[in-house]
Amino acid sequence: MSERMQILEQIESGEISAEEGIQRLEALAQPEPSPEVPTKPPAWVRRIWLAVFWSAVVLALGGGLLLVGYYAWETGAGSAICGWPLLVVGVLGILLGIWLQGARWFFLRVREHGSRRITLAFPLPLGPVAWILRIIRPFIPQLQEIAVDELILALREELRNGRPFVVDVNEGGNGEQVHVYFG
Repeated sequence: MSERMQILEQIESGEISAEEGIQRLEALAQPEPSPEVPTKPPAWVRRIWLAVFWSAVVLALGGGLLLVGYYAWETGAGSAICGWPLLVVGVLGILLGIWLQGARWFFLRVREHGSRRITLAFPLPLGPVAWILRIIRPFIPQLQEIAVDELILALREELRNGRPFVVDVNEGGNGEQVHVYFG
């Protein structure tokens, strides 16, 4: 007996509710990703945001110490001249590090036949991208007919609900492999 029939019989007998049955049937309908296609960001993404965050903390502390030296111990104008930029850059870096922790990332991996591999990864602020597209849409005829900004906002909503967007194209053993991941 198939899993679908088992779920339908469990609904009919009252073992599970109709809503739970629908969720189980929908889960069966979704294809399982192939084992070589990752469905979550690589571990180095976390290392990037940690490096940005802690580097910024060090800059902010260094700038703060220089400013304390200038204002409290009157060490000279050089401390203030160097301290303020370091503090400002450090605080901005800390904010960037905090944002990177929860940011949605875009990954593109291309593998050509042979050994050549291309990998791109960067944080993608979907809200500002949609806003920019709304502004430039009247000036670009190709965008006037397509609601790209609405598509991007729908993608952002799906990502917020924990459903990453994955596109995997594999042209066989000797062809190119392209993997796109928003997550």
